[in-house]
Amino acid sequence: MFAAHHNLSNLIAIVDNNGQQAFGKTKDIIDLNPLGEKWQAFGWEVHEVDGHDTVEIVKTLRALNRSSGSAESHNRPHDLRQRVSFMEGKVEWHYLPLSDEQYVQAVREIQEAGEP
Repeated sequence: MFAAHHNLSNLIAIVDNNGQQAFGKTKDIIDLNPLGEKWQAFGWEVHEVDGHDTVEIVKTLRALNRSSGSAESHNRPHDLRQRVSFMEGKVEWHYLPLSDEQYVQAVREIQEAGEP
């Protein structure tokens, strides 16, 4: 609420919306839906992107209005929500580190996806 009140459009929250948390599925522990509407209710501008598509993520980030200070309604902080598959559906990723092999795989996948 503070960020929206002060028109902090240079603030971007990136939310991994994978439906998991440390003890199971979020819908079973504490249902967060409709998550986007909740962020909007607190004055944030919500952007949903495919967490697997680095081109889309970068394109969205570059297109955001980040000129804070104005009272105009479009100068709101940004919530960028994404879903990712590498760890999707696996509760253990909320508390276990990557192995050396998994780290190498993750870096390779990011590099192969490239940047626009």
